[in-house]
Amino acid sequence: MNGPPVGRALPAFAALLAILIWGVWFPVTRMGVVSGGVSPSDMIVLRCSVGAFVLLPIVLKRGMKAGRAGWPGTLTILATLSGPFALFVGLGIREAPAAHAAIFIPGSFPAIVFVLGILIFKDPPSPRRWLGLAATAAGVVLIGWSALADDAGDLAGYLFFHACAWMWAAYTVIVRYSGMSPAHALGITHVGAAVIYVPIWLAWGDSGLVHLPAAEAAFQIFYHGALNGVVAMFLYNFAIQRLGAAEAAIFAALVPCVAAISAWPILGEPIGWREALALAAVAGGVALISGARLRSAG
Repeated sequence: MNGPPVGRALPAFAALLAILIWGVWFPVTRMGVVSGGVSPSDMIVLRCSVGAFVLLPIVLKRGMKAGRAGWPGTLTILATLSGPFALFVGLGIREAPAAHAAIFIPGSFPAIVFVLGILIFKDPPSPRRWLGLAATAAGVVLIGWSALADDAGDLAGYLFFHACAWMWAAYTVIVRYSGMSPAHALGITHVGAAVIYVPIWLAWGDSGLVHLPAAEAAFQIFYHGALNGVVAMFLYNFAIQRLGAAEAAIFAALVPCVAAISAWPILGEPIGWREALALAAVAGGVALISGARLRSAG
């Protein structure tokens, strides 16, 4: 029979929609930050704005303690994928192209998780995953080469991207160890950002949001807070539950590609041959590291 079964079509569509939201998020973020309408510190507020309200009931019910990881796990979440991650994305994407951000962050963090999994959880390495690590590293090197050759961005931007990849990896390891549900972990991330980092932003943050027209401010909150912060995560979690983590990883590997392709019409950032090779290497590497594999035909 040709085509996916009906029961697999919906989760596949959910995964594609999540990847589309995440991929376009990079050029949308750069557009806002470079224009001055959104400051890097505003990214903290935008990211947690909707999720803190939506997920607050879960946190009130289950608490802020990160399961088996305890309070050290909570502190790790608050120091990584909570406020600091959003801030560092804003700082980095102000200095370097959106496609490069997508390759450095979602493209390289699975490789870091793979290495941490071997060191911490004693995950058995396989030749396929080592090949994925090599492919991902090659993609990152190509982007570094492109940045140096074309003077595409400031070195500080790439350092922020690299820090974001480590933050995402640390968050992933903590959530895996903690045994928490994805919704509980996401709730700690957003509610913690709202409680800790938003007051700091109010007191000392350099905000551009207060000067935006109401319609544009609403769009920024909707895209960053609702679509990227909540909807995409739930869509992807739904896809993982129905398709399995291995097959969902195939879709996740497309995030850098979507970011690069959408950055061309949105920002006028063309894809050069080095970027194209890097995208192919990173997408393949992520799929290999995450254990993704295509189903055999028939």
